[in-house]
Amino acid sequence: MTANNKEKPTKYTVLFVDDEPNILRAIKRALFTMDINLLLADGGSKALELMEKQPVHVIISDMKMPQISGAELLEQVAKNYPETFRVVLTGYADIESTIKAVNQGKIHRYLQKPWDNQELISVINEGLERVRLKEENARLLTLTGLQNKKLKEVNATLETVVQKRTRQIRIALNRVEKYSLALEQVLFNVISINPHIDGQFAIEVSRLAAKIARMAQLETSDIKTIKYAGLICEIGILGLRTQDYVEPFAKLKYQLQKDYLSQTQKAAMILEPAQDLKQVSEIIELQFEHFDGSGQYKKVAKEIPLGARIVAIARDYWRLITGRLTGVEMRPEDAKIEMKKHRNTRYDGEVLDLLLNADDIGSSPILNTALQASQLEEGMVLAQNLYNENHILILPEGHVFNQVTIDKLRLFERKQGKPFAIEIEQENAAEEKSE
Repeated sequence: MTANNKEKPTKYTVLFVDDEPNILRAIKRALFTMDINLLLADGGSKALELMEKQPVHVIISDMKMPQISGAELLEQVAKNYPETFRVVLTGYADIESTIKAVNQGKIHRYLQKPWDNQELISVINEGLERVRLKEENARLLTLTGLQNKKLKEVNATLETVVQKRTRQIRIALNRVEKYSLALEQVLFNVISINPHIDGQFAIEVSRLAAKIARMAQLETSDIKTIKYAGLICEIGILGLRTQDYVEPFAKLKYQLQKDYLSQTQKAAMILEPAQDLKQVSEIIELQFEHFDGSGQYKKVAKEIPLGARIVAIARDYWRLITGRLTGVEMRPEDAKIEMKKHRNTRYDGEVLDLLLNADDIGSSPILNTALQASQLEEGMVLAQNLYNENHILILPEGHVFNQVTIDKLRLFERKQGKPFAIEIEQENAAEEKSE
């Protein structure tokens, strides 16, 4: 803003009231140098009449006047124009009544006759400064009110923007999660479709690894990671020759056993581009390490992730059960006895004890019930991964059913002529998922 555009300062009005004309002339001369709008009135009635027509910032009245005394005039001014600064001129004889008026709050200041011009000007300036401060305070209050209103509007707009951005982020995260689940499903299906790799074996390893992780009271996210690592723990086999893994491990010659164990490096190479699966990749890469550090890479125990130690136990338990380790299928109790021989050498003793002391291996910790596709309803939550008869993953655990997936499963059942056994979480679990 240029100097020419600046607002001119307010010219304040001062009203002087006295019934003696010579006093009014003397006041006019005394205040000539002040940059004010000076009004003169010869009585109280005239003063009130002037104040009705225009604002008066300071009023100075003689105490003794006919009809309306200065005290009575200023009392009316205090009532009708409380923001006006009120001064009374008084003689020595009226000092007592003047002090009383001051104490009652009707008058701000008083001056004794004869007055000193400099003192008079000083009192007027005091009154005008008080008026200016009140006006500035009112201006600031108005400005603050406007700013608060604007701030509320900005906050409301910001809140709307935040809510919009939050929805967008949630949508993006859901999209990323869906892509991640799709990737996980594809990786397992690639393994399971290989005729020389048993998809059911991977499913059982995954479920047992998750169960041990739950018994170890790990975080939900860690359990999920370990469960998926168990599901694709044999992904590196895809890089081997068939003769490297079709025979039981114990019957392979030394070099073929080394080739078989090299699947972990091949798994790391396969999963390298998927940075979101870095923890899964590390578990799979180190799953054959021995707890005492005598394994493939001679790692010490503290460097082997807990997930790798859990998957190793779940994997070898099912390798013993199915005969893939020794060539002879074992009963669960015999498999546990065999694994106990390697406690704190090949396997982490504390983790192994969780398996050895569990009598319900293979059962689900989730309260669920098996349904057919025709019994499904929207909002139900899948409690376990759903596979077809060839162990191809169709839907991942945690999927919330909608009408589209229900119709697809019903069509699938009709085509294969065999119903699914779909495990559904208990009702309140579905509510937790939605939250």
